[in-house]
Amino acid sequence: MGHMMFEVGTALLLVAIASLIAGKLKFSIIPFLIVLGMVVGPHAPTIGIIDLKFIESQGIIDFLGQMGILFLLFYLGLEFSVQKLIKSGRNIVIGGSVYVLLNFVLGLAYGFLIGMPLYETLIIAGMLSVSSSAIVAKVLVDLRRTGHSETELILGIILFDDIFLAVFLSIMSGLLLGGSAR
Repeated sequence: MGHMMFEVGTALLLVAIASLIAGKLKFSIIPFLIVLGMVVGPHAPTIGIIDLKFIESQGIIDFLGQMGILFLLFYLGLEFSVQKLIKSGRNIVIGGSVYVLLNFVLGLAYGFLIGMPLYETLIIAGMLSVSSSAIVAKVLVDLRRTGHSETELILGIILFDDIFLAVFLSIMSGLLLGGSAR
């Protein structure tokens, strides 16, 4: 238990330091946190007595990360109007469809070009067609763009993207798991 608390405390300290550095450089903290996660993750090298693998605290760090994303999305929900989102509905559907379709087709082209089987090509295409809602939301917050008129459209397209992802994952799990039940 003591080692786990040490790992969590060290992780929080490192996040605070990364946040201060990002703030001083006037950068978004996202790239700093990604690099930090790679440096202290389960694949981190042990340097002398310094072991930053954070294996014992993986569960609590995952939980804190999920809570952070939830609070970020909740904060964003407080910042924009559902009425404006509904009013932008047509633009969201058109923009979201173009975004998803373009990236999906590029993923299909890539998979077929390198000769991947159909299911793997579909997975690659699906992965390329979605974006991270949490990262986009964090960037909007960092740039203080949550009150701007284009934010509702951006968030709407991301919401459309998330709905596509849910449908896509349902279809793919049916295709992939349906074949294994035979």
